[in-house]
Amino acid sequence: MACFTVPMTLAIIIGAIHKKIPATYHINWLIMLLGGGVSALALEHIAHGEIVLYPPFLTAMQTPAEIPIMLQEMATIGSAMLIACVAIWMALVLYVNKIEDIKSKVHHQHLTPE
Repeated sequence: MACFTVPMTLAIIIGAIHKKIPATYHINWLIMLLGGGVSALALEHIAHGEIVLYPPFLTAMQTPAEIPIMLQEMATIGSAMLIACVAIWMALVLYVNKIEDIKSKVHHQHLTPE
């Protein structure tokens, strides 16, 4: 229903402040992970008629009884997707920064005379 709105919200917030985040965090990777997942899910939801092009846009909001179900899905599935994307991004950043650190040390050893 609306699970994609949770990672979408983080992607929008990070996109607004990404210039203030140091390059070593590769924040553009997180934005791409979140944006790709959100785009795919939004298309899937459109294909299944859960998102429409007229207000309230989310069909779950047309019936008051479905709103708590939608919020529960956002809290569980949306949060899980967000946590998974952030965990993958963190693992990638840690790995790449570690590799760059090793390369820097090796390169530095080759440049310093013994």
